[in-house]
Amino acid sequence: MVPANATSILDVGCSNGALGASLREMLPGRRVTGIEVDADFAEQARQRIDEVICADLNTFDWASRMSSRSFDCIIFADVLEHLVDPPRQLRNAQSVLSPGGCMVISLPNVRHVSALYSIFLRGTFPRRDRGIFDGTHLRWFTIGDARRLVHDAGMRVEAMDFTLRVGDKGGGFLNKAVIRVLGPVQHRFPVREFLSYQFCIRAVR
Repeated sequence: MVPANATSILDVGCSNGALGASLREMLPGRRVTGIEVDADFAEQARQRIDEVICADLNTFDWASRMSSRSFDCIIFADVLEHLVDPPRQLRNAQSVLSPGGCMVISLPNVRHVSALYSIFLRGTFPRRDRGIFDGTHLRWFTIGDARRLVHDAGMRVEAMDFTLRVGDKGGGFLNKAVIRVLGPVQHRFPVREFLSYQFCIRAVR
């Protein structure tokens, strides 16, 4: 989803820098800047990417911390669901988006069949240490919610991709079979809405 010709990338919530490092390897001369709240992860990321700002996005001052900067691509990979005000973050991030640039946003899909099973059949909203019901999530999104989020931020969806999965865990024969059989039709309504465990959006102004 990251454009092949993007030479300056901002990885918001860069964790240990693994994603940024792989993006640097794909294009010589590409510069990757990260923002990360966890000090240990930020230190690890500094060994892998060009620059890391250790800060809490919920209180991040984009105007002062990112003045005079611009990026061809801004990535929010599994980040927005952890924030108090995701729309504000997208609007603020646009201030450092280059003309013709894009945002790449990935989110877990709360409409996934495993969520339906937990809530409607078992009658519980679980809290786990990973996945859709990660205990640190403050927000939950369906694909429709994410589209509205992008639209309300003054952007439009240019492309989407879906990670198909049957249950709450990846791998295994059943998931591989679903990907093989339904992958070609992943954009169709029932597959997209109920079997997408995670979805990724590329958005432009």
